[in-house]
Order: sequence, then C-alpha cells, then structure tokens
Amino acid sequence: MKTFIALAAGLVVASSLPLMGQSITWNLGGSGGGGTTGNTRTFTQSGVKVTAKAWSYTFGSSNSAFEAAKLGQYGPGLGVTNNEEDGSSPFHQVDNSGQNDYILFVFDTLVDVGSLQIQPSPGPYDRDVTYWVGNISNSNLNSVTYSGLASLGFMSEQTDLSTSSSSSRIVAINSPAGVNAILFGTKRGVVSGAEVDAFKVGTISATVVPEPSAAILSIVGALGFCVRRRR
Repeated sequence: MKTFIALAAGLVVASSLPLMGQSITWNLGGSGGGGTTGNTRTFTQSGVKVTAKAWSYTFGSSNSAFEAAKLGQYGPGLGVTNNEEDGSSPFHQVDNSGQNDYILFVFDTLVDVGSLQIQPSPGPYDRDVTYWVGNISNSNLNSVTYSGLASLGFMSEQTDLSTSSSSSRIVAINSPAGVNAILFGTKRGVVSGAEVDAFKVGTISATVVPEPSAAILSIVGALGFCVRRRR
C-alpha cells in the first residue's frame, strides 16, 4: 500500500510539470510604454515563463555587434527603440532602418517554437524577418557579432520573406524540439525606402518539451522513499 501511495505521489509531482505537447500562446501587447535600455519584460502563461529583451545590431567599420536597446510594450505588441532613435512613433518598432532590431525570447523550459505574430503598426511596411533558435545558457548578446551567435548555442540563421502590408502576419518558425530561446527581428542587413521592415511582435507560440529527467527523478525519488520506509 505504501509503495502505491509513494508512486502515486511521484506521479502527481510529475504531472505538475509542463505537459509534453502542451501548446501555449503568450500575448505580448499591453501598455507598458517605451522601456529603458536593457530592460526585460516577462510573460507567464500556463505556468511557463518567457522573458523578452531588446537588442539592436549596429553597423560600423570596426564595431559591428549587438548592443542593448529599449523594449517597449504597446497595444499591438512589443517594439524596439535603439540608440539611434528617439522612441517617438513610428520609431519604436522592430525595424532595420539603420540598425537592425531584434527581440531575444528566453523560455524557462525547453520548447519547440511554433510561430510569432507580427503587426506593422502603423503600416504599411515590409514584413521580412530573420531569426535564430537555440538552447543557450548565456543570454548576454552585448558585443556579440552575428558569427558569434553559434558559440552561445544558437543554430543557423533563418530568413523568412514576405510582402509590404499593414496587415498582421503569422511567421511559422523552423524550430527543432528542445530549444529555450529565439532571437527574432527584421531581415538582416542595411535597407532603405520601401524595403524597410518594421513591425511589433504581438504573440509568440510554442509547444512545451519538458526534460524527461525531471519527471523520472520525481518518480524515482518517491520509490526511493518507499524503499527506505519498508526497510
């Protein structure tokens, strides 16, 4: 009887972990304002937390690298104000006019990133995106170059092209299971005129892929307790 109770307790603990295959969507819009340089915003849904931080990539002859930016929160979603912008509308979007803007999303559990919804607001703007997914332990991108992202655990660069519009777009993400981060932004490179990409990020969706060891350890721990009790 004690064995059954201990095993049941272990199963209860395991069931409290994020469920394998659970699909979650985080709504990122709100009225948080423009933010400050290097600020983060945290969103929790169904017990899973995702932390967002803004970065921009500055281009120069000797200093091309990522640097912290301001992560703003508006009705349509999250936007970025880099150090070349004053934060007034429309210069608080994720854009690639001058510097390239990105948002780094870090999850507190392993996931398969499914999609992000972007909103050119105000539009219309081009809606091309570049992103990297990975399993990282260091989320500090300061002074990191594009080529240095791999050393942090990011996988190969992905670019997804679209058309100019004022309509929202769902960007399907090419992600393997078992990552904890996505660096997402406008198409990489220097652009101008009608080629400028600009949008806010309204939602992010992912499927939870919890580490099997967590559930196994909870059950093994319960069984071990039971064995000690019987002895």
